[in-house]
Amino acid sequence: MKRWIGVLAVLAALGIGVVLAQSVMKAPPNDPYVNVSEALKGALPNFIPGLGTLYVDPKNLPEGPFLAYDKSGRLVKVVFMVPLEELGKKKYIDIGTAALKGLGVTAKVDHVNIIPSGAHPGVEKPHVHIELVLVSLEQEKKLLEGEPY
Repeated sequence: MKRWIGVLAVLAALGIGVVLAQSVMKAPPNDPYVNVSEALKGALPNFIPGLGTLYVDPKNLPEGPFLAYDKSGRLVKVVFMVPLEELGKKKYIDIGTAALKGLGVTAKVDHVNIIPSGAHPGVEKPHVHIELVLVSLEQEKKLLEGEPY
């Protein structure tokens, strides 16, 4: 009997891990993530061509990670929006592996985009997008309906 209880406990723990991993692979992700458009009261559109529909844990603003989904709710990329002034002050080491593992992302990174950006709602200073993209560049453009943002 104890053996079966142990087996059931292990299966339950594995099931919880699968649920956690799936919670970010499809939108909407679980708490504490919120839709950026809703959090900014419509200051940004819900879907941004080239970037997708964004979710973020508000305590991690302005850097993120932001979870970027296509219109079907598929996680396409994980985006960090790092203010330029922080690039000279902080080290960003292993943000790919550590961040994705911590989030429960099960897909591998296909490529990385590094894109400068001016201030916009939610990130009020010039910054750089560091995008960990989980699909090919061609798929990224198609799924997010535009060039990387």
